[in-house]
Amino acid sequence: LLAKIEQLKKTSVGATIGAIKMPNNINETISLDTINAKYILIDFWASWCPPCRTESVTLNKLYTSYNNKGFEIYGISLDTNKERWLKALKQDSRVWTNVSTLEGFKTSISKEYGITSLPTNILINSEKKIIAINIHGEELKQFIDNLYKE
Repeated sequence: LLAKIEQLKKTSVGATIGAIKMPNNINETISLDTINAKYILIDFWASWCPPCRTESVTLNKLYTSYNNKGFEIYGISLDTNKERWLKALKQDSRVWTNVSTLEGFKTSISKEYGITSLPTNILINSEKKIIAINIHGEELKQFIDNLYKE
């Protein structure tokens, strides 16, 4: 129970995201710490997850609208099949940073942050503090729109 409480604290608004380092599609390790952006959406997804694939449309719109204003996406795939992952990246035009260990839910980051369902996302600011968690679709779009109205 105490371990679960500690895990929940890690993904609460106001908590700071720790170091995340994972390989991309050409096996280069990409650290979340190297992404300098005003806001970063950490997007846990998989090619076999229909809601994740549908959400790609919203993510593409947000990325196109706000990338030049300091918005980034760090996509963490919980796939286990590299070919399916790469095909989904291409089909869904996921042009932002995408990483995967191809270990599915056994990925250490998935375990560390208690990721048990997809899609899951965590929105952080430039100090790596969580400002929102698990907002999707129109709610996500409105939240990001409001951040850039300030």
